[in-house]
Amino acid sequence: YPFASKEEWEIADFLLHSPLSMAVIDTFLKLSLITLISLPLVQIQKLHLSFSNARELQSCAEMLPSGPSWKCQIIPSTYPTKYLILLFWRDPIKCLESLFSNLLFHDKLDFTPHCVYTMAAHLVRVYSE
Repeated sequence: YPFASKEEWEIADFLLHSPLSMAVIDTFLKLSLITLISLPLVQIQKLHLSFSNARELQSCAEMLPSGPSWKCQIIPSTYPTKYLILLFWRDPIKCLESLFSNLLFHDKLDFTPHCVYTMAAHLVRVYSE
C-alpha cells in the first residue's frame, strides 16, 4: 500500500528519484509499453500501474509513512567559520517506535547477540554498540 506490487513500487521509486520533470514522467506514463518493450506478452500484461500521470504518482508517494521528522540544530563554534555548523538528527526513540510499529519489519529485526571479528581468522574481536 499504496502500490499494488513490488514491480509497481520499483517503477514509482525510479521515477520519483530520477531527475525527470513531471512533464517527462507524464510522457513516459503515456507510452504504449507493448510496442516499446520486447518482453513476452504475459509479462507485459502484469504491468498494471495504479497511477497514470506524475500527479497521481506524487499522491501515492505522499500516502507512504514518512517516519519521524528531521530536526536541525545549530552547533556553536569557538572558532570563526564561513558557514553555520548544522546538525540534522532524528529522535532515536521515535525511530525505534516507527520501526517496531511497521509491519514490514516485524520478522526482519534481529536482536540476537553475535561476535564480530576484524579478520576471517577471528584473531581480533570488535566491541561496539
